Amino acid sequence: MGLKEVLTRLNDLKATGIIQDYAICGGYAATFYDIPMTTYDLDVLAVLPTENDYHRLYEHFRTKGAKIEKEYIFIEGMPVQFLPNYIGPLYNSAIEEANIVDFQGVSSKFVSIEYLIALYLTAFRRKDIIRMQSLIKKASKKLLLDIIRRFDSEQYKLYERYKRLLADT
Repeated sequence: MGLKEVLTRLNDLKATGIIQDYAICGGYAATFYDIPMTTYDLDVLAVLPTENDYHRLYEHFRTKGAKIEKEYIFIEGMPVQFLPNYIGPLYNSAIEEANIVDFQGVSSKFVSIEYLIALYLTAFRRKDIIRMQSLIKKASKKLLLDIIRRFDSEQYKLYERYKRLLADT
């Protein structure tokens, strides 16, 4: 099974109210923006009303007999990692402002390039830096700076990391 089937299942989760909304991020989103890369899993930002609903999501798949390994739920054979919106306001905004995309006849949301970069800045791992170096060429610098300024924090130091990224690019 492929991405189309997984997106269909995500839309089913939304239709049944198990999740309120979602947007694809990570490697699949980068690939959507023509940045070729290998990725193991599908990263999904998900709007969940409470932390308890995160456990409810896993329980839903457990009762359906889905394979679950660590943080991954295997949907149609694909490992999917759900990143809940209560992690922080950047996640909520990334979902709200995501691009609606038709993928092989299935409507879905993909995080914009600018939000994808901001999300990568929060982790700032070596592989994230490499991805950002490619993505930044296609990003609106004005929009990216606006996002960084809105969500910069002592915890993530987005602006500081952005300056380091530009110095290395």
